[in-house]
Amino acid sequence: MDATERKLRIAAGQFAPARGHIEENRRYHEILVTSAASAGVNLIIFPELSLTGYEPELAAELALSDETCLAPLQALSDKYDITIIAGAPVSVEGKKPAVGAYVISSHRPVSCYRKMYLHPGESDYFSAGSRECVIEERAFYLGLAICADAGQPRHAERTVDQGAEVYLNAVLSAGGYDNDAKQLAHYARLYALPTLMANYCGPSGGWKPVGKSAAWNARGERIAQAPEDCAALVIVDIHDGACSGEVICLNQDAGKPVWRS
Repeated sequence: MDATERKLRIAAGQFAPARGHIEENRRYHEILVTSAASAGVNLIIFPELSLTGYEPELAAELALSDETCLAPLQALSDKYDITIIAGAPVSVEGKKPAVGAYVISSHRPVSCYRKMYLHPGESDYFSAGSRECVIEERAFYLGLAICADAGQPRHAERTVDQGAEVYLNAVLSAGGYDNDAKQLAHYARLYALPTLMANYCGPSGGWKPVGKSAAWNARGERIAQAPEDCAALVIVDIHDGACSGEVICLNQDAGKPVWRS
């Protein structure tokens, strides 16, 4: 491969979460990560608060104070050389928990991005983060957003200013999905920024997420979208300035972490 040629294969992991059950949700992550690794994916991002489900009222009880429960995901990251972005409430000294996105990379320290912009009502349960996050993966720079972050144009602008070439958004999107998708397509077109959204396909926190995790190319064109009601991987290939998308659908056996391609 020419020294100037770059390739990256990323995925959104869509699934229906178990309410407040970290161990069960982690098993779902593990099976999706394994499926993604089999498909040659370098990085996978999961929806907002993916390890607990979106359950604000449980956030203080479930907030992570260390990275112990991430050890099985770290082992998978090391085994498959894949970066995993998983969500959970994060303990913050002297404050309410933050909405976190943990970045788990092969043989590297875990880092955590904290959601900066909260939806109305979320401040009753969460504190806000204070800085954007751009990570490096396979010589690409990827900006992270959590749900309402992407509703603030300055978040995307500042993330791009910090070098982001790809925008990743972990969400719970229900009735506002069309507006969310329109906003992400706009950023993709405005900044020539391939963009990927990871959403749930089952109820969480009293909401009914609509699935349809999706990807847009640098022209703002949608190149892949998962169905509404099944677990799936939305995969994006970025290669030397061009990108393409595909969807792998899976079935989630009710109440059990069993998936079938």
